[in-house]
Amino acid sequence: MTTADAPPDERDLRRSAPPTRWRYAEPGRRDLRLDLIRGYALAAMAVNHLGLHQSYVHTVSGRSSFLISAAEVFLFVSGYTLGFISFGRPAATAVRRLVNRTWAVYLATIGISLGLSAVAMATTLQLWGEFEIGTHQGPLSWLADVVTMRGVFNGADILIAYVVYLGVGVGALWLLHRGRTAVVIAATVALYALGAAGFGAENLGIASFRALLPNAPLFFGGLVIGYHRHTIDRWWSSLSLRPVLDVAVMVAAVGLGVVHAAGWPVLGELGRVITGGALDEPLWIRESVMPIGALAVVGLYMRAVWLVADRAWGVLRPTLGWLLVPLGQAGLFTFVLHLVAIAVMFNLPGFPYDDASRVEATVWVLGYLGLIRTVVEGQRRTGAWLAERPDVAPRLRSARPVLVATAMGVAMLTVGSTIAADQWGTGEFGDGEDEIDDVDDGAPDDAEFDG
Repeated sequence: MTTADAPPDERDLRRSAPPTRWRYAEPGRRDLRLDLIRGYALAAMAVNHLGLHQSYVHTVSGRSSFLISAAEVFLFVSGYTLGFISFGRPAATAVRRLVNRTWAVYLATIGISLGLSAVAMATTLQLWGEFEIGTHQGPLSWLADVVTMRGVFNGADILIAYVVYLGVGVGALWLLHRGRTAVVIAATVALYALGAAGFGAENLGIASFRALLPNAPLFFGGLVIGYHRHTIDRWWSSLSLRPVLDVAVMVAAVGLGVVHAAGWPVLGELGRVITGGALDEPLWIRESVMPIGALAVVGLYMRAVWLVADRAWGVLRPTLGWLLVPLGQAGLFTFVLHLVAIAVMFNLPGFPYDDASRVEATVWVLGYLGLIRTVVEGQRRTGAWLAERPDVAPRLRSARPVLVATAMGVAMLTVGSTIAADQWGTGEFGDGEDEIDDVDDGAPDDAEFDG
């Protein structure tokens, strides 16, 4: 199945609106608008994590200080796409695919921690994360923490939320197939209420990059909307005021963005409601609490993002599609790749960190994005080459578990070797600083993590 496959009647829904040279009218059953939006979120996440915040590119990425971040985009789009591709398919098939996807994201999560911590121990390379081995009782304790998602390294905590949401999503998807949408909505509201009451990831002992319960409405709300997309589309098409409402959404989104960028010189009380009082740095409170005002504004911007992707497709596809669509189609691969690419950039001669002019910083950031795009394209071409050789692809697929187990085994042996070297508990490996200043990241379903 193509990762963003729509049910058979999706093509009929697309024909319900007359195509124009501006609006989305791509043939086929894969919705490239989702790939473009997901690709933008991945690119913004990668740029914000690299640093060099003075670059011109960071003006577009939001510098993790806007009213919505790439993380919120990913959470919603991930749930939406999961529901979208599951509708109309046998429940057993949809659930089985989701279980397999959850397992793949879990392996990626612990693989990031194990692999990059092995690099930190075995080399003097500077990484994004700082491995403080003295905070653990020993290598076996640390390995146990990684496997149970209680300990992470070098950005792996960004994926933990998706592993948890996907695991819970198995039950939610089964309920949707059984016609129990109301139960899913009620459970989501209850989770949000628990989060608002202060029950968070720390109570679960999970090293998530953000509080799981207050952010649950983004993923599971997207899941419900995506699953019932056709019903919602028909209802929305029946509204005579829908053009007016869409204009109001765009005006509100632009207006709030301008006022926020100006530091809330007006509408300060509204700003405090939206940001939970954190007018200058609203991201941290969305990560930990997600006030109802912030949640509503994220929903507003998600609608605005969709309108832009749909109505300006004729401009976005030829100008940015070459970069963003491939990144979005290779979601999990792109996410893991950007962590490796950060290490590559940090260790290049002359990398300026934040000691660079705006133009110089922009050049470095563009080179970094170019590196990611090049590797993603190479991965795509390799996949296409294998698809044309049916004698090779099955053998590689059968060997994948062995390769994964071998890679993890090497990482574990590297960690274990610190005992013999008497290194454990004596210091730190890696000089980078693990500053999670944006929430972005790989989305958890088939469309998110193809490749």
